[in-house]
Amino acid sequence: MNMKLLEPIEVGGLHVKNRIVMPPMGMGYAHEDGTVSDRVINYYVRRAQSGVGMIVVENCIVDPNVLGVGPELRIHDDHYIEGLARLAREIKKYGVVVGIQLNHMGRQTTLGTPVAPSPIPVSPKGPIPKVLSVDEIQDVVREFVAGAWRAREAGFDFVEIHGAHGYLVCEFMSPISNQREDEYGGSLGNRMRFPLEIIYGIRETIGEDFPIQFRLSGSEYVPGGLTLDDAVEIARILERAGVTSLSVSAGNWQTLHYIMAPMFMPKGYLANDAARIKSAVNIPVIAVGRLNDVEVAERVLREGKADMIAVGRGLIADPEWAQKVRENRIKDIRPCIACNYCVDFVSRALEAKCTVNAELGEEFTFEILPALKRKRVVIVGGGPAGLETAWVAAHRGHEVLLFEKDNRLGGKLHVSAAAPSKKEINRFTEYLLHQIAKYHIKVEMGVNLTQDELLGLEPDVVVLATGSVPVVPPIPGHDQPHVHIAEDILLRRVAVGRQVVVVGGGGTGCDVVEQLIHDGHQVTIIELLSHIGRGLEAITRRWLYYEFRKAGVNILTKHKVMRVKETAVVATDKHGHERHIHCDSVVLAMGYRPSDDLAFCEEETFPVKVYRVGDCARIGTILDAVSQGAHLAAKL
Repeated sequence: MNMKLLEPIEVGGLHVKNRIVMPPMGMGYAHEDGTVSDRVINYYVRRAQSGVGMIVVENCIVDPNVLGVGPELRIHDDHYIEGLARLAREIKKYGVVVGIQLNHMGRQTTLGTPVAPSPIPVSPKGPIPKVLSVDEIQDVVREFVAGAWRAREAGFDFVEIHGAHGYLVCEFMSPISNQREDEYGGSLGNRMRFPLEIIYGIRETIGEDFPIQFRLSGSEYVPGGLTLDDAVEIARILERAGVTSLSVSAGNWQTLHYIMAPMFMPKGYLANDAARIKSAVNIPVIAVGRLNDVEVAERVLREGKADMIAVGRGLIADPEWAQKVRENRIKDIRPCIACNYCVDFVSRALEAKCTVNAELGEEFTFEILPALKRKRVVIVGGGPAGLETAWVAAHRGHEVLLFEKDNRLGGKLHVSAAAPSKKEINRFTEYLLHQIAKYHIKVEMGVNLTQDELLGLEPDVVVLATGSVPVVPPIPGHDQPHVHIAEDILLRRVAVGRQVVVVGGGGTGCDVVEQLIHDGHQVTIIELLSHIGRGLEAITRRWLYYEFRKAGVNILTKHKVMRVKETAVVATDKHGHERHIHCDSVVLAMGYRPSDDLAFCEEETFPVKVYRVGDCARIGTILDAVSQGAHLAAKL
């Protein structure tokens, strides 16, 4: 297959077999003390096996006193070398060029003392960081240099200096966070002094032939922060200093949606930033930013916007991404839908999980192996849990029959994908349907099976994946014709008036509000809790909140709906004060409860083994449904 993605390239004197880069992404799999665990090794080896050209091992801490949010790899002491050497050795078995990212968290720490070039907190509510003295700056320079030396001793081919995303190196470079008046602040030349001292220190200690990659924010996308013009000049300075390649990201704490873009950000949204920087330097430039779509990634390379492509979350979603590209099995790539749940888990000091990839974090322990005995598996329900169970079971060699009472497969995936910013979920639905077709699974839709019909199929196993139904609480007036349930609005089954009250501010309620304001309605959202967006990942939740405010959405938290009238909703606040909110239509987004379809399967006299997966077992997320389906199918 003649693809630019698959062409080799020289980077800092290293021969890289293709232009696919796995960039650094913290996963929370390290031991608590920052040493390399078997899970870390398995995670990277699984992706190395796929044939990526380059791997940059995740954020590795150079200062023991300034950590991030949870278990992170560390490199601030010689005793970390042994584990890192094992990691590098295992990755390199597959012909992958491997580097490691060195980072100092600066003021963005939750497990240490925040430090910074100036006494400016990362957020209005954050602590004021300790200002580094000149001597302390030199100590940090030595920490980076020592980290690079340990990386080389461990067998890494190069190091990447993390100079992006508002961490310490970036803090010194950016005028929004560096307001020093000494030789480390003021002009761009002075603000570059700290990263340059790190680079020169590495060169002096290790030598000129050890490649140094630098990750920078092409722009911070905040007033007063680094601009693309700044980044172009920074790139030139870094090249003159001996940096051998650049990875062009964007953003800082205030613009997290540029760092870890949710699905509302367009694919390849940073490619033009990379192109601008590439035009200013003669060293390889890596583009990042939702480039896991093969067609988009290939186009960025063909148009000369970058030399290499970073596929981050795409390799989390499908570790075989590179292999499937090489084998021209594009439809078999499990798509990252940019839901950011992997990011959200790590930001809460939890281990990363993936909505669409049940294997993540269990590489080589969770395996889909051929079945020892072929069984007839009847699955009732064609939502994410049923579809995942079906294709994994069929892949293992079972005979699978899938029944769905609706006239299309996908279940709640269609509801989840209905809001304007969430269309990317449709890609996962398409992937699942492709797997159903690929494994020739027999599907019948528009079917409500009776007990006799189900038993007449002579199943060895029955899997119930019948999903959930909306909760409709007994609010007085809920049965009036202008009151609707959320999914009927999202799926456009009914029309609503100009002024709409949405009762319930969780994820589904926010989806409804987004669709309504997109269609030009005036919206009030009423939520019993103190905040809206419960269950949404933090970056998307923050973005939606600002979008709602911009659109004039009336957000009433800590309010309880008491009754629905013909032209108003009556609610009380936390003090018991009653208010009337005028409206033409009301939408109930009060959550879901498990479906009780095929309850006869649970009776003691039912002669076949029955399992439940997804919402019909317990209300959860798409991640829960996929994980349950895959794990069940793997053991049938």
